[in-house]
Amino acid sequence: MENIGNYIKQSELFSGIGQDALARVAARFKVVNFKDGEVLCCEGEIGDKMFIITNGELSIQKNMGWGQRVLTRLVEGEVVGEMSLITGEQRSATVVAEGDTTCLELSSDVFQDLLNSEPHFAQKVAIILTERLSALGKSTSEDILNAYRALMFSLANLADSRDPETGAHLERTRSYCALLADCALTSPIFKDQVNPGFVESIYQVSPLHDIGKVSIPDAILLKPDRLNDQEYEAMKSHTIVVAQSLNGVLEYSDQPIFHMAYNICLYHHERWDGTGYPHGLKGTEIPLEARIMAIADVYDALLSKRVYKPAMTFQATSTEIKNSAGTHFDPDLVQLLLDGIEMFEEVHKRYLTEEE
Repeated sequence: MENIGNYIKQSELFSGIGQDALARVAARFKVVNFKDGEVLCCEGEIGDKMFIITNGELSIQKNMGWGQRVLTRLVEGEVVGEMSLITGEQRSATVVAEGDTTCLELSSDVFQDLLNSEPHFAQKVAIILTERLSALGKSTSEDILNAYRALMFSLANLADSRDPETGAHLERTRSYCALLADCALTSPIFKDQVNPGFVESIYQVSPLHDIGKVSIPDAILLKPDRLNDQEYEAMKSHTIVVAQSLNGVLEYSDQPIFHMAYNICLYHHERWDGTGYPHGLKGTEIPLEARIMAIADVYDALLSKRVYKPAMTFQATSTEIKNSAGTHFDPDLVQLLLDGIEMFEEVHKRYLTEEE
């Protein structure tokens, strides 16, 4: 292939090195061809290769529980896998060929050989790493560290009790939330409120929605029957408890993802018609993420068996959700769910446990 060096210089790793060294590096790259839909590397794998696209297109995809979601697309001249090749860390996403695609590939073994044999290249890598780690140390990594510390501090305050919900319930609801948010992403009604970051964030934080239940006494939380009025009032306090805790998080670290967690935890029992709790918010006064969570939570509850009720069928559950549009739920979100109902049903089947 002609002009391999020109493609290689698109990577920050190889920009600025001399022509002689560039020629030697170029000779170590391998030309590889991928068919439409072929997976170059998978999320969770150790990063042992980098790729530079010379023809075609790659998509970067992440598993959101209900399936792979395309985060971005890369075209000719763009590079994937540089930092994972250097650090050997697990890949954070899956890379898939979109149509027949040709790439230049550099493996970790060859990369190590180049570090040992090309001093200018090794120096370039060292400079890049120093710059990136320095930048992370000053800003991003500190923000992330503070955010996680704040979250763990918040949850630690609630750790003396337990939440009886199954892990399968949490997996299903987080997947419903991400799927519904992804549907909203392409809807003209919600296009100005939802972006790809919103979809990923709601997938990450939605499992926290009922974390406040760990403050509820076991006699109520684990009661094998319906709650009486007094017990129900006590149960409702789980939204306030977690909101108070997350307020401390927001004072410590003002990250958008924690605002979303706060909104979901506090408001996911609000109702579209204003009859919900804890504050009786109505319509779009309820944050979008909480409206999404409300549908996901009830949808899964209806489909799940409890000691006081059998599981409902898919058809009966869809009918119940539809009938609650405009009263309990945002009617536009309900329509998005019903339009893609087969995908939501597949999520439920995927995470169905033997006990359920």
